[in-house]
Amino acid sequence: KRCIVKAKMHQPAFAVYITINLTSMTRHLSIGIDSWIIQDGNYGDFAVGDTTKFALEFAGKKLVPSSMCERSSHLLHTSVYRVRAMVVFVHPTVWVIDFGMLAYWEAEPPSFAKIGDWVEGDIFVGIDPFFYKEYLHKLPGIPNLYYNWKVEGVLREDTPWLSAVNERGGVTLSRDSARERWTEVQHTQAWEDDDGRSSYVLRCGSEV
Repeated sequence: KRCIVKAKMHQPAFAVYITINLTSMTRHLSIGIDSWIIQDGNYGDFAVGDTTKFALEFAGKKLVPSSMCERSSHLLHTSVYRVRAMVVFVHPTVWVIDFGMLAYWEAEPPSFAKIGDWVEGDIFVGIDPFFYKEYLHKLPGIPNLYYNWKVEGVLREDTPWLSAVNERGGVTLSRDSARERWTEVQHTQAWEDDDGRSSYVLRCGSEV
């Protein structure tokens, strides 16, 4: 099935959107990152105004085949998007989609994910922890997933924790989703914020 492909972007707060001038097109995206990714030494702390380069990771267990052949993305929450995307790379352990920007998921592709096919559903969009940077970029045929970014904003999760005793007698922590709270800050502090357990959303722009 051949399709005429059009880019379609929606623009709620923190959403992917496109601005065009005579020389460039800028896409803006809200990208999730956990403190451990910085603590592991893969990146330094991020601050508003920083310029950097990294690939995008997605997680998309809710993706299903799509009969529509049109890229689209719509922000649902923090760094969760509802997308329609083309499958552009498939490997037994990783696959890549294009929803207007390229992103990978290091997981066995579903049986319906074939190159050139279309999928839709909700995905989490996050920074590449290190998988693409360290070894996935060496796979034959995988696209270049790097983008140059400018950090335009940082959100820190300040949602309170709930504690519960698990079956082994240990304590399990989880966020209290009923009291979810995010705070706009000027930079990440991966070792200090929330005793090193914080999560962030980076609001970034990339010229393509």
